[in-house]
Amino acid sequence: MLPDSKISQLIGLQIPGLSFPAEQQVPVKGTVSKVIHTFADYTSHMIRGEQLQEVRRCFTIAGVLYHNGSNVLRNAIESVFMYTLSPLLCTKHKELLPLSLKNVRIQHLQTIAI
Repeated sequence: MLPDSKISQLIGLQIPGLSFPAEQQVPVKGTVSKVIHTFADYTSHMIRGEQLQEVRRCFTIAGVLYHNGSNVLRNAIESVFMYTLSPLLCTKHKELLPLSLKNVRIQHLQTIAI
């Protein structure tokens, strides 16, 4: 399992263009959600800029984090990352999602439909 305190460093190593504020690099309660929110904002910016290679990288990293993360991290990816990006996931972008995140998206859409 990935340690929650290292999430910002792990994402930063994979995406050099994304930097996190200093307060998000020190482990405190609620930091994981803030880190994932910053990550979602960056991914959103890449989607709007049609940077599909970078979008694919972000989705892949989010999928790995989701698969290997703690319950807190998984919850943040479901409720922050996927919720933030949901309006932007048109046909060509949703196809870039890894299977684990596609399943999260389907569950989210089914919840909304009820």
